[in-house]
Amino acid sequence: MNEFYDSLLEPERASVKDVALEYGRHLDSYYYGLLRAKAASTSPYYVGLSSEMGSFTHVTQRVVLVADTMLLSEHGVGAVHELGERSRFSSFSALPGEMSYEVTRTELYGMVTKDLVALGRWLLDAEPLLRSGLVWYGPVFTEGSSGQDDGVKKHHKPPGSLPSFSDQSIDFVVEHGRAVDLSGAKPLASRVVRPILEIDLPFINGLSLSDFAQVTREEFDSYTQYRDFMRSRLLELDDALEAVDSQVALERVALSIRDELNAATAQMGSAARTRALTRSGAVLGSTSAVLAAVRPEALQGALATGATLAAGATGLWPTIQAFADSRSKRTHGKWHYVWVLQRKAAR
Repeated sequence: MNEFYDSLLEPERASVKDVALEYGRHLDSYYYGLLRAKAASTSPYYVGLSSEMGSFTHVTQRVVLVADTMLLSEHGVGAVHELGERSRFSSFSALPGEMSYEVTRTELYGMVTKDLVALGRWLLDAEPLLRSGLVWYGPVFTEGSSGQDDGVKKHHKPPGSLPSFSDQSIDFVVEHGRAVDLSGAKPLASRVVRPILEIDLPFINGLSLSDFAQVTREEFDSYTQYRDFMRSRLLELDDALEAVDSQVALERVALSIRDELNAATAQMGSAARTRALTRSGAVLGSTSAVLAAVRPEALQGALATGATLAAGATGLWPTIQAFADSRSKRTHGKWHYVWVLQRKAAR
């Protein structure tokens, strides 16, 4: 999707409607190739979801946490927005053995959406996710005959309640925050997609889609570690997600995640204070005080060495720096991504 976003001019970005229409025109030539690639994918976590536009942010912020790639589409109900014309070529002959004739047929085409403005805004907010290949939007295209006054609006094929492309591309329909499994062919995806939409994730609450997308792209390594962690936790749930006690199982997972997040946040807060101190080049006395508070054994080990005492600040500083560096590396594990999301949400 880099080509699409790079081609957008500033006046087009200023109009979210134009962004949505340009996306439809750009995707038209790649559309069926992308669908074939989706159908041929061996990844159990490449999932297609059909959702109402009002749920796009909710679905995006959660399913991205467990999916390799997400194809997101609407239900195919709404107004038809004209995108342009397509030319189709065909040949025929009046009788067998006679010379064939080539005929060019021009058709108007458009896409179906309930809210063109909301779609354009989602495409801009989710830009880092689409550029990274984590998400793409599958329009519901429709065609009509050319040369009519009202064109595609009169002659398009009436959309149904589901997207017009094959059900092989849409694995789940999302209604009222819950995913209904259509395909039944991806049991692993079902085990992680369905519960992730229902679990309370406090670090996402109040977070804008644009901030979520930016953090996910910037902290990609940490994000992929957290994604693996979420998959493993959700796969531990009982098989019977429809059972009466399924909500209890979901809440246990949510509590476990919150407990680990709180512990990781406390650790990262200490590491951040240590890194800030080393960057500021603080004097030895204040450095020793903070190091003693954060990790007393590190200071004691340094001071127990006669050579360190003789060298003074020169000998103690490498110990402090090594400790700060090791803490910094640990903060870039799976919880670092969630920590950054939480900080963004708290602003």
